[in-house]
Amino acid sequence: MQLKTEALVIHSIRYGEADLIVKLYTQKEGIHSYLIRGVLKSRKGKIRSSFFQPLSLLEVDAIHNNKNSLARLKEVKPVLHFTSLHTNIIKGCISSFISEILNQVLIDNQPDEELFSFLKKTIYWLDQSEKPTLFPHYFLLHLSLFLGFFPDNCNNSLPQFNLADGKFEVASKSGYCIENEELIAFLALMETKLDNLPNLLISKFDRLRLLENLMLYFSLHMDGFKKPKSLTVIQELFS
Repeated sequence: MQLKTEALVIHSIRYGEADLIVKLYTQKEGIHSYLIRGVLKSRKGKIRSSFFQPLSLLEVDAIHNNKNSLARLKEVKPVLHFTSLHTNIIKGCISSFISEILNQVLIDNQPDEELFSFLKKTIYWLDQSEKPTLFPHYFLLHLSLFLGFFPDNCNNSLPQFNLADGKFEVASKSGYCIENEELIAFLALMETKLDNLPNLLISKFDRLRLLENLMLYFSLHMDGFKKPKSLTVIQELFS
């Protein structure tokens, strides 16, 4: 089957001396992996290894054979030419962090137009933003909506958010909760629009605690979820 679609680069790994295996989240067919022969040696080919940096947005012409074999890419071209996503050190670290998250949670090859639109919009915003400090927090929280465990916003005047149950309570019985100043930051993050994110003021301490608790939130609601290796780098960048 031939497929023309936009696709987001989730992960790539070297295979042999000159080949790449790339994992893409496609707009029309969800998650698929592709084997690209000789791309690491070729400098003049139509398909270049530089296309497959984390979170690159591509337009691909692909051949899908069957479910048990790697698909093939006939043609690839960038959809967006990012200005800073892969050249700015901070944004590069955030991109690696986000791609590690997506590599874990996007395991179903069912397409989701709304999720693809969310990813495209937020990644473009990250590329353009001059203040991406809270982007990882915003991204994780709003990604949970598409994964089925966005926080229940009812009773948000109560003093604790139960991470295990995903709802606000008087007193959490699970032992996993957000409260006090961190809860105020959590509520603000839930209600803030992406374009207003740079104006949101959250202390360094609460940023770090909130990121840790968002990681915990994902691990409580997704079997087998592990903290990304790049989490330590993100914490150091914003500490």
